[in-house]
Amino acid sequence: MHLGLIIGIAAVGIAIGTAVGAVGIGGVLLVPILTVALGLEVKRAIAAALLSYIPSCLVGVTLYARRGSMPWREASVLCLAALPAAYVGARAASVAPAGLLEAAIGLLLLAGGIYALRPPRRMPATRVSLRPATLVGLGGGTGFLGALTGAGGAFVLLPMLLLLDTPVLPAIGLGQVIALPIAGLASVANAAEGLVDVGLAAGLAATLTIGIAIGTPIAHALPQARLRRLLGAVVVLAGVAMLVKVAARLL
Repeated sequence: MHLGLIIGIAAVGIAIGTAVGAVGIGGVLLVPILTVALGLEVKRAIAAALLSYIPSCLVGVTLYARRGSMPWREASVLCLAALPAAYVGARAASVAPAGLLEAAIGLLLLAGGIYALRPPRRMPATRVSLRPATLVGLGGGTGFLGALTGAGGAFVLLPMLLLLDTPVLPAIGLGQVIALPIAGLASVANAAEGLVDVGLAAGLAATLTIGIAIGTPIAHALPQARLRRLLGAVVVLAGVAMLVKVAARLL
């Protein structure tokens, strides 16, 4: 890699990591930026991004847990439900209609983001109270779509948690923890196909980790209502970007 590409990857990793740490959403933008802005081949970018989520999200989960923002009971149910679904999603990735899937994801992001921008019906407490059946459904759906698209999973889980009036900080923490089983299983599949560039993944992981360390204190310093609006704005932008990409492909 030449120096310009290395600097570009470092800048992208830190910026995306800061977004992930502060508002939970960001990983979904990593592959498009690597491919469109930096010119990396898409399969190589997806494989490197997924592998880089493992160490960086481990740091994010640790930071959120230290600040008391990780609901472990809910996290364990989500991750267990995501495991088999992520395996199925990874196997289905080669035959899924990409345009239809991207449109569905864009609409989901748009709906969740618009909801987050509205004043909540009530200001939720700091505890998460979702039924086990709801958590299993969320974990399974997130695991399947996250592995299918190579985007990690938080972009699916966070809008749904917001729709269920989950407090923002625990929602961000859950979005980070569910990326671990999804990225782990997908990385095993990518390694078997010879798609993983370990050097690129390591560079992304290091810079994502720096960004997450920057973004996590920002999330805990902002008022919850402002953080909810910020998260909603980021989710809406991600949804619009996904739908614009689909529309451009159809034109």
